[in-house]
Formats: sequence, C-alpha cells, structure tokens
Amino acid sequence: MAPVVALIVPAVLLPALVTTELTTNAPLWDGGWNNTTTAVAPPPEPNRTYQDPTYYSVNYRIIGTIFQGIIFAVGVLGNIMVVIVVMRTRSMHTPTNCYLVSLSVADFMVLVASVPNEIISYYVLGDEWIWGRAGCALFIFLQYLGINASSLSITAFTVERYIAICLPMKAQTMCTVKRAKKIILGVWLFACSYCSPWLALTTTTAVYYKGHDNIETCTFALSRHHYRSYFFADIILFYVVPLLLSCVLYGLMARVLFQSNFNSKANGTTDSKKSSANSSSRVQAE
Repeated sequence: MAPVVALIVPAVLLPALVTTELTTNAPLWDGGWNNTTTAVAPPPEPNRTYQDPTYYSVNYRIIGTIFQGIIFAVGVLGNIMVVIVVMRTRSMHTPTNCYLVSLSVADFMVLVASVPNEIISYYVLGDEWIWGRAGCALFIFLQYLGINASSLSITAFTVERYIAICLPMKAQTMCTVKRAKKIILGVWLFACSYCSPWLALTTTTAVYYKGHDNIETCTFALSRHHYRSYFFADIILFYVVPLLLSCVLYGLMARVLFQSNFNSKANGTTDSKKSSANSSSRVQAE
C-alpha cells in the first residue's frame, strides 16, 4: 500500500482545507475534548488577539470520520497482514518481500501517526492539539519518517527488480536476502537521521478564541521561510530523484522484456519454418 508520490505535509502543521459549512456559534458536539457547555469563559485580556470559534459541521464530521476510519482500518490491517504472512512463511523470505515488509511498516507508521489525529481534529475547537509539545514533535517526526522511508523502500525495490530482470547473471549474487536486509537497515537509518530535526522544529503555541479558554496548536517552531531549504531537499531527495530513477529503470525493464518477447516469437517462427521444411523433404523423399 504505497503512498502516492507527491509532496505531503503533515496535516497538523497546516490549516485544513474546509469546504463544508462552519459555524461560529456553540459547538456541534459538546463532549470529549471540546466540552464547553459547563465551562465558564475567562474574561478577555488586553493585548491579545481573539479569534471567533470555528467548528466543523455535523455532516463533515460524520462523512470524514467514516472515510478516515475505513482508510485507517483497511490500511492498518492490510499492512500488518503483509508483515505477518511474510515473516511466518519461510518460502516468502525473498529480497522482494523484504522491501515490501519495509514499505508496509512505513505505511503503517504514517497511518497511525496521521489518521487518528485527523479524526480528532473534527471534534475539537479550531486547530486544537491535545497531545502536548512532545506529542507534536513525535507525531510529525513519525509522519515524515514513514513517508520518506516509504519512498526510499520503493526506490530500493525498483533497483532490485531492475537487477533481477536486466542483469540476471549478477542477480544471484547481488539480490540476496542478506543484502536486502542491509539495504533496508541503511534506508531506515538514513531516514531517521534526516527526519530527526523535526523533533526540534515543531512546537505548540497558544491560540485564543472568544468565550473559550486558550488552546494549543501544533505548528512550526520557526518562521515558515526557515523551512524552505528543508522542504526543497525533501522534494529532491524523496520525490524527484526516486521518480526519475524509477521512470528510467522501468523503461529499461520494459525494453528488455519487449525484446525478450520479440526474440522468443522470432525463434518460434524460425523453428516452425524449419519443421515445415523437414516435413516437406520427407514427403518428397517418400
């Protein structure tokens, strides 16, 4: 269940794109994290900017929860099943399946770190973050780690397929389970090292809404322009380079397979002609 190759920024860092009705009155759901029916609103303080409270509409919450819940359930169960089946079936301990397990773990990490928080966001005030500063850093780190490790796993899998198809003589020594495990370990170590700055690049800030206690939101620790080089490196390392490399390698694989198919058909035609000629010679001899 590989993620689509596109620039993905964790949802908790950017405002949600709301296309349905919002209300600035009382909350549409008065339980759990957003129970304001019995709370006494603090008096407004000077020198603070207060925003009007916003909530998702009931329809948006219901539809969003259902779809996100389905994606979460199918994704989590599917990726767990892939890992369990490959690990328990000895005959499936192949280099290709090793990369698939790495990809499943990465996708599982992205799902767990993003979808539950997205569902929670439907039922809280504005962009409220309930997991604190440590949770903000951890969830963002896990999201980026899963996304980048997934991209690198797909790239490694593509290279392994290229060697197996285009360089079959070298595949016996290069495409081994032991080598695949070492490559996967390197992929995850590199992804962890690259994504580790996110543990310090995120923070929580207080936001003030009219008639409500102040809430915390998970956001950037620095001004947005400080992250441009980091995001640019993300695009190059984990999207542009893997995409271009995959296009080139799959093109080469397609050419080899096409030529192999063409040659096999040509050999089959030649053999049939020889067989027909031999049959004719026998008939004339008789």
